[in-house]
Amino acid sequence: MFLTIVGGAIGIAAVLLAVTYARCGAEMRAARARLVAGSEILKTEGGEIEYAVEEDAEDGVEVREEATAVLSLHGAGGGYDQGLWAAKMAMGDGHKVISVSRYGYLRTPIPRKASIKTQAAIYAALLEHLKVQKVILLGVSAGGPSATQFANDYPERTAALILISAVSEAAVEGDKPAFFIGIINLIQKSDYAYWLFAKFMQPAILNLMGMPAKVYAKLTPAQKEMAQEMLDTMHPMTERYAGTMNDGEMLRREAVTAENVSAPTLILHAKDDALVNFRHAERAHAAIAGSRLESFETGGHGLLPQMEAVQREVREFLQGS
Repeated sequence: MFLTIVGGAIGIAAVLLAVTYARCGAEMRAARARLVAGSEILKTEGGEIEYAVEEDAEDGVEVREEATAVLSLHGAGGGYDQGLWAAKMAMGDGHKVISVSRYGYLRTPIPRKASIKTQAAIYAALLEHLKVQKVILLGVSAGGPSATQFANDYPERTAALILISAVSEAAVEGDKPAFFIGIINLIQKSDYAYWLFAKFMQPAILNLMGMPAKVYAKLTPAQKEMAQEMLDTMHPMTERYAGTMNDGEMLRREAVTAENVSAPTLILHAKDDALVNFRHAERAHAAIAGSRLESFETGGHGLLPQMEAVQREVREFLQGS
């Protein structure tokens, strides 16, 4: 009887594995096709960069011609697709968004002697190619360092700087322990492992990404749908792993420069961010003269439950500046 039960369980597990693995493979092929079709590659003196420009607004909202374009810089595990998603979540419709894949993400290679400063220089070359004079910089999570560096190095091209749950230096006390970061990195090495977590274990993967369990428990159905949309933008995950590793390496080699940032700056961060500690926001605020720090008592990493408040803060900030 025992052997029969064990044999049956193994058989069921084998069938589930076969079905889910095949489904994952189909979705990864579709994701790769979508990603290639949705972006372009620019060759610059400093290397290649993948980018996309989105001007079509949804729900009948027209892009305001007089508005400054947004340069969206995604977080770890992202790419130009996550950048487009982040810009929509943080700023709503009606903006022209330029979104890039940073070093090591999707089709943007990591050049020799890669640094946050050279990455900012490639952004400038892209804007020159697109004939865009000024941008609103949106730096989310690990996109924060190069957003700040760009604002520092190219003040004449920076209309405003917005940092959301942003990293400001290599590490601060209170960041996610190395053990948990190791788990995240391990999952990143397998498209199938990440797909399983994203598809069937949303609370667990979001917790690893910095959303405390008590925050997830209060998400509305609509917010959980948005969370799933965010998780889905990160397929296939293996094509984002090199970039995630490179982000940390660049910050350990070279600190972000912020003393020359002169553009109006808004910093938004949750005090219960379990991935990028709130001290990152405090240090960015201290380093950037005249910056404005808006804190949230709760919201976790990325501030997903606070998106309406985030959009309101961003809108008021841009109107005021």
